[in-house]
Amino acid sequence: MDRRGFLKTTSAAAALAATTVTATADSEFEQVTAPAVNTKPIQEFRLGISWAENVAGPADLAHRLATRIREASDGRIRLTLDYSNAADAEFVHASEHARAYQHPAFSYFAGLPANAGLDGTDLEAWISTGGGQDLWDRLAADFGDKPLLAGHLGPNPVLWSNREINTGTGLRGLRIAIDGPAAEVARALGADPVEVGSAQLTEALDSGKVDAIEHGATLNAMAIGLPAAARFSVTPSLTPAGTAIALRVRKAVWDKFSQADQALISACAAETYRVSLSEARLAESLLFETLQNRGGIEARTLPNDVSAAMPHLSKAIIAALSGHDNSARRINASYMIFRRHLGLGGNHASIPIG
Repeated sequence: MDRRGFLKTTSAAAALAATTVTATADSEFEQVTAPAVNTKPIQEFRLGISWAENVAGPADLAHRLATRIREASDGRIRLTLDYSNAADAEFVHASEHARAYQHPAFSYFAGLPANAGLDGTDLEAWISTGGGQDLWDRLAADFGDKPLLAGHLGPNPVLWSNREINTGTGLRGLRIAIDGPAAEVARALGADPVEVGSAQLTEALDSGKVDAIEHGATLNAMAIGLPAAARFSVTPSLTPAGTAIALRVRKAVWDKFSQADQALISACAAETYRVSLSEARLAESLLFETLQNRGGIEARTLPNDVSAAMPHLSKAIIAALSGHDNSARRINASYMIFRRHLGLGGNHASIPIG
């Protein structure tokens, strides 16, 4: 059932339930207290998203977030999803990799490649308690918005490919759709990164525009139809920690919200992030096993020589990224110190702040 059908069905059920409850109440009580009326003005905004409108998957995270904000605000703050003009909306739901062209350090808040990435829980910890949010706020303020974590595409994404990847040839000549600094790792391994819009990923793989795509863990990949368009599922991925999704609020809009409403929106975004990460983790092993048992797609392992080269290439690429400017240096220093505190090492890019 599609989302609209589901909403119509549940709305009808809710209306029937409300009628039944009201009739019962009227029969049992002579007086019914009138509900309190919310006199605060309704505020309506657009929530721009780049995802295709699917029943499940990335677009569903945006639907869930909009619904929770409306519920938590008692209907006062209403976000209408805008699939056509995301960049111009007051709220935007997207990966920070999508605006790395504005500043490459935004990718720290989406996910770094190879062993440099922080898993979803650790990324949230760095941002919420390790100083990352303040650095993110300062960087984003230069571009006019307030950022929050608001979703995750899941850990250990699969490389869905229509070309077999073998030892010796590796990724050489592979046309691959992949986001963030991982694209530069792929390029260094001989691949040819191709930019493809989030809503066109499956079509690009099915039509042969690209040979392979890395986009989210199995739950989200299935939601947009990637396994059905691929011959091979290749692991491990170039971004094993996965990709976080952000909610960006235009700063002029954010600053007009009361502190209570800012806290409300932040809490709804955090809830959406944690639930999406939990869902992806819970579904991963079951869904991947189901795909293998169903047949039609062959599981492959990334060649050892490619896997062994990835951490070294990632280190060099992050070093270049972190040297972009003082903002990048500060963000990198905080990120690497946090990694050291977790015992993960922090020697990927040790560049002093100039």
